[in-house]
Amino acid sequence: MRKSLRKIHLYAFAWENYPLLFRTLKAAWLVRRHLRERTPSPHFGAAVQAVNLLYLPPQPGWHVSDPERIARFASFIINFPLTWGKCVHQSLITYRLLNGYGIPAKVCFGVNQQTPETDGHAWVVTLTEPKQAFAESQDPLQRFKLIYTSPLPES
Repeated sequence: MRKSLRKIHLYAFAWENYPLLFRTLKAAWLVRRHLRERTPSPHFGAAVQAVNLLYLPPQPGWHVSDPERIARFASFIINFPLTWGKCVHQSLITYRLLNGYGIPAKVCFGVNQQTPETDGHAWVVTLTEPKQAFAESQDPLQRFKLIYTSPLPES
């Protein structure tokens, strides 16, 4: 309990979190706008079409001390106050913000190797670590076959 209160305190008083929260909310709004389906897991075609629309080139004056905060904020937004999205939504928000913060990233989509017709996953990789999923606890390629990778932004 004490550890989580300390964490909340650190986030509440870190000024960089306020613009990040606003930018995450705006990115989430754009994701919802471009993914017209109101399902937690949109169809693959709709998600791929949204990728190019959601790319944001590096923005001058945007700075983040820990890029993983972007993924944490995206996760928070899609689960607050109700869960409205899953990995596709979180990955598209994270993809947009990482690129906006000047961290070149691409979004990847895969299908489950065992049940490709019913199960898929989306994740983000950065240009600095293209073989490792960004802010994921496990390597998605262990369970999912990669079927789409967005083009890398120009570095």
